[in-house]
Amino acid sequence: MAFTLITQGSFLSTGVGVKINLPSSADYFKTYNLTQMPLAPATAVVVMAEWFGGSLINPNSGLRWKKTNSTNALNLDTFGTATASNGFTYVTTAPSIEAQAPNAITAITAASPAVVSQTNTYSEGDIVRIYNTTGMLQYGGMAVQISSVSGAGYTLTGIRAAGLTAGTAGFTRRVSKAAAVDPEYLFVTEITKAVQAVVRTSIDPTPFYVVGMKIRFSVPGTYGMTEINGLTGTIVALSSANYTMTVDIDSTSFTTFAFPLTTASPTAQAFATLAPAGAKTSFDPVTLVQTGYDFVKQPFHTGQFTPYMFLAGGAQSPAGASGDSILWQAFKMEATQYGNGTTAV
Repeated sequence: MAFTLITQGSFLSTGVGVKINLPSSADYFKTYNLTQMPLAPATAVVVMAEWFGGSLINPNSGLRWKKTNSTNALNLDTFGTATASNGFTYVTTAPSIEAQAPNAITAITAASPAVVSQTNTYSEGDIVRIYNTTGMLQYGGMAVQISSVSGAGYTLTGIRAAGLTAGTAGFTRRVSKAAAVDPEYLFVTEITKAVQAVVRTSIDPTPFYVVGMKIRFSVPGTYGMTEINGLTGTIVALSSANYTMTVDIDSTSFTTFAFPLTTASPTAQAFATLAPAGAKTSFDPVTLVQTGYDFVKQPFHTGQFTPYMFLAGGAQSPAGASGDSILWQAFKMEATQYGNGTTAV
């Protein structure tokens, strides 16, 4: 007798892509935008989306059910034919690049934060790798997180590029947020001179690092602030808005941190990075309790649970826009062999 397993959940969208772990795998996946469904939203806002397994749907695609011209009329097309949205990506092996081919850049501003001009279908919070740049070579090969995204470009909150040579060309490729071991090392883009140094990274550190965790710095001599190279500090504060962490290292007397000249990068030296170095805790011998660290976020853990479904974020994608309430359902069907040789699932 055939049966169907149904897994269901919901989340409040922040406008970025969402990963749904699927221990039972899936043959069919569906999302409902409960916020937009009863409304008459702007053109192309997705109110329901469907994915079919068994290679019936191309990677990053699926069916889009959307409202049209601020009415309740429904139109149907696919994410694969859309020009400004991504759909579903079913990931069965890791690490994985989640459905993004190389994409050409037309400009990168020499500003803090830097702004990229690029026709794209990225979602808020996606991580991309910049490479083959013309100008702004200091960031060639670096993984960066994007924000304030539109179909014409986005902001790189973690990139401090004022005073550098602006970029006029290059490429990006979206890379997976799932690493073999989390937290990974992060690229350092700024360190302040302060009693407690404030460190900016190219990717939001808050999903991976927590207060109380120890980190170790690797800063090549071409970046300045060589005094911090090899030092270990403890994180005392984090900011997801600025991609920063504050550490208990007094850098007031250190030399200034700065990116090397374009002519010296990136072949002449490695990037400045930080990496986990354990956790700082306090042990009470009376109560036998350790405090001072979020033990739910272990210092090292795998980020590669598979299978999972990656839902792209945005009003025209399954994960919705910021503030939307999204209901998802995953179906796993048992195959049944009939006497005539046909198979049903």
